[in-house]
Amino acid sequence: MKKIIGILCLAGTLAGCNKLKTKADVKDELKEEKPLSKEKESEFKETESSRDRISKEEAVKLAMKQFEDYLPKILKTYGGVIDLQDPHTGDFTGDGIDDVAIYWDIAPEGGNAIIGQGLSLYQNNGHKVKVIAGYEPDYLFAFDTIKNGKIIVEKLKYTEEDGRCCPSIKTKHSLTIKGNKVY
Repeated sequence: MKKIIGILCLAGTLAGCNKLKTKADVKDELKEEKPLSKEKESEFKETESSRDRISKEEAVKLAMKQFEDYLPKILKTYGGVIDLQDPHTGDFTGDGIDDVAIYWDIAPEGGNAIIGQGLSLYQNNGHKVKVIAGYEPDYLFAFDTIKNGKIIVEKLKYTEEDGRCCPSIKTKHSLTIKGNKVY
């Protein structure tokens, strides 16, 4: 009998030591934990947010889909057919994430002259893309690159000797995007 009482006392003591933590115990432990350093915190946020980011390829696909939805309005404006739609990526909004610029041109049906051209500009916030601006100048141009937060285009002009196919005067211009305006 003494052995049984001894075993029960020992079991009771051990059970008391293995009690479940209460909410108060957990709160106390959390208070004692040291906060993450600013460096570790930003590293954690970057890692967490980069996992959720869409890829550059996905951003291009989303922009092209939005462009396809907008295309009938462009064609109606110019009265032709789409000749070229060429996506380019680079950060032109200054947020460190590659945005999408779609260069397009319109030709008359059955012809090869350019009757309209422009850029459709899409901001990529890492999770989705949205159209922020369009660029349709009154001069012929060629897309060059996106560099240092600017979109570089070449303004094209003809000399008297140039054939209709081949303007020989090429002047580089940089476009800056601020909000939904192109400068």
